[in-house]
Amino acid sequence: MVDTPDLVLKNGTFITMDPAYPVAHTIGIKNGKISSIDEDLKGKETIDLKGAFVYPGFIDTHLHLFYSGIAKSYLQLDSCTDKTALLNKVKEHSASCKSEDWILGIGWCEDTWPDKYLHATDLDFVSNPVLLRRNDTHLVWVNSKALQLAGIDENTVDPFGGKIIRDAIGKPTGLLIDRAAQIVSNIIPVNNSPIDFIQKASDECLEKGITTIHDASIDEMQFTLFQQLAFANALKVRCYLMGKVNIDEENSLLEAGPQDLGPYLKLRCLKLWIDGAMGSRGAALMEPYSDDIDNKGLLLWDDERLIPLLQRAKEKGFQVAIHAIGDRASNDVLNAYEKIGVKNLRWRIEHAQQLIESDIARFYELGVIASMQPLHATTDMSWLEFRVGKERANKGAFLLNTLLKHNTLLVGGSDAPVVDMNPLLGIHAAITRQTIHHQPEEGWTPNEKISAYDALKMYTINAAYASFQEHELGSITKGKLADFVVLPDNLLTCDPKKIPSLKVLQTYVSGKLAYSLV
Repeated sequence: MVDTPDLVLKNGTFITMDPAYPVAHTIGIKNGKISSIDEDLKGKETIDLKGAFVYPGFIDTHLHLFYSGIAKSYLQLDSCTDKTALLNKVKEHSASCKSEDWILGIGWCEDTWPDKYLHATDLDFVSNPVLLRRNDTHLVWVNSKALQLAGIDENTVDPFGGKIIRDAIGKPTGLLIDRAAQIVSNIIPVNNSPIDFIQKASDECLEKGITTIHDASIDEMQFTLFQQLAFANALKVRCYLMGKVNIDEENSLLEAGPQDLGPYLKLRCLKLWIDGAMGSRGAALMEPYSDDIDNKGLLLWDDERLIPLLQRAKEKGFQVAIHAIGDRASNDVLNAYEKIGVKNLRWRIEHAQQLIESDIARFYELGVIASMQPLHATTDMSWLEFRVGKERANKGAFLLNTLLKHNTLLVGGSDAPVVDMNPLLGIHAAITRQTIHHQPEEGWTPNEKISAYDALKMYTINAAYASFQEHELGSITKGKLADFVVLPDNLLTCDPKKIPSLKVLQTYVSGKLAYSLV
């Protein structure tokens, strides 16, 4: 006897991402799981989808949930087309600030500005301390008050893995890269409830069809917040957490081992950074930057400390995910993984943005997952050739199709708040290699376009595999958790130009409506 479903969704087209049953039209849900597919059953409740298209809930494999919530309270600077516009925005914002308030902003990018010279004194027209994060979040621009409060002066030594940009006589300019930026960010007070940051960002996830996130760096404090929400049954999206590991810091998350706290919260991965970002010239390169010929970027770990850490992680049963943007960084990570032996462990490289040709086949050979953010290709293309030159950019950057041809498992994420977390923007970028304004006409490095199906896999079944959850998530399959996103069009067949403007109609988590457009 078949149990009566709690809910039946009918009159839809379900793109299942399950090769055994690619398309369905009716789904039954019982106790939060898919109990029937295309069976003529009546549920306790029935919803007519009226021809809408349903997909497995999107999985963002690289997102910072806590920081996405914080960024919502920051001054948004991504629309500033030059330095004057940014300074005017800061000035306007400062009028409503108390004298002790920090002015915090995010999203600026100087590469297309006529005046690229930035200095702390530019921001000294306000008496408040100021910290403005570049759009890649690895470079901050602060004023003299912030430098003073952080104790940074001409005698301050660059921290390992960080750089204080200085003038000709050695004085800090107010530009701080990677771990140097942390010196200032560590002293900024938190004025809101930290749990609110997680919940506000979770609401945005649901609005954009994301039902599971891989949080790409949480510390002990943030883990406590996630636990509090999980124990209160208050997590709104499923959270697969990566515990942050910094060099020369004791890490209680590592020593505690992987933790499974139910279907909404797991900590099974450790996250490291081996280099910085390309925009701030902190990504570690084999050859110097084309626009900074004395600079090859920053390496944040050395083998003497990295290899024992990775061995310890393997012994404890952790997956490892390492941020590597430059080609030198990815090469170092692949070399380290080869020494450790990571086949079948599902260890990951986060970003894998720039690669040398000889490393491409090694991902599959070593069993390494490429966790990539397709939208970064179309946001970075306007300035990337300045950093690495046209030849390196064309041959080695954001190699989605090339990696796919070499049988690499690709998974997709946003890196929010660096860019919009909307998975549809990432899927569009992977398919077209274009901006949302359809430029360039043929797509940037068009040979790296991938099919709509392969792009969708990056955010569904492949993403579930990357967190050991392919038996519970990632496809619309009987017995799996009933996480769905409902859209008005077919991503596999519609004109790709339509994808960025599509709005999520509904999001379901465990068979319950978690978001509705109307």
